[in-house]
Amino acid sequence: MPPGRDPGDVAIAFIGTGIDYTLPGLAQRLARDGEGELIGWDLEDKDRKPFDKSKGGTRLEWGGDGTLVANMLVGGQGLRLVPVRVDPGDPSSLARAVAFVAQTPARIALLVMSGTTRADWEPFRQAALHFKDVLIVVPAGKGPESVYPAAFGLDNVLAVAHGMGSAEAAGFGGGMRRLEGAPLAAALAGKAAVELLAREPGLDAGALKRRLSEAGGGAMWQAHR
Repeated sequence: MPPGRDPGDVAIAFIGTGIDYTLPGLAQRLARDGEGELIGWDLEDKDRKPFDKSKGGTRLEWGGDGTLVANMLVGGQGLRLVPVRVDPGDPSSLARAVAFVAQTPARIALLVMSGTTRADWEPFRQAALHFKDVLIVVPAGKGPESVYPAAFGLDNVLAVAHGMGSAEAAGFGGGMRRLEGAPLAAALAGKAAVELLAREPGLDAGALKRRLSEAGGGAMWQAHR
């Protein structure tokens, strides 16, 4: 990936299975360091190229098309994006992703992955407890079955339930696709978190969560307290 210019603005991390960062709309929003290098990481390949090797074909519980979600997040928004690629089959990579984000300028992270096996998410829980300064936005479950990491009820994890509706954004390769359900809800909540932090940069993760939870009832997404 060639060096670029940091867009400034509030930083938000996107943890998933990679994005198509060659698309202009994403490329210009990528967070950069003082040398113009990407502030992001591929935890599987151990390099600064968190590209979506599934080409938008990741299954929904692992976040679906990460490029689609990332474009919904950055669309019309003044922010800089910190992309982090994880291996969904390796629970420890989720913990390492949280640890990496804590070392970046991002104080908000968006994670649209979820699962029903508590043990798979235990490394994430421990990392989130350790790095309490990062607010992590995740999808809430539907129905009586517990869905992790939302079911942990962590102070710095904001679980959002989706409402009705859908929206269109560019997916992998640039083709326009519709986004709905939990990924859309998480992206909208992430945008709201960025907007709030831009207005009130002194808010910590706990205050951000409280303010977003209070506002969630009137939005397409609804925050779970």
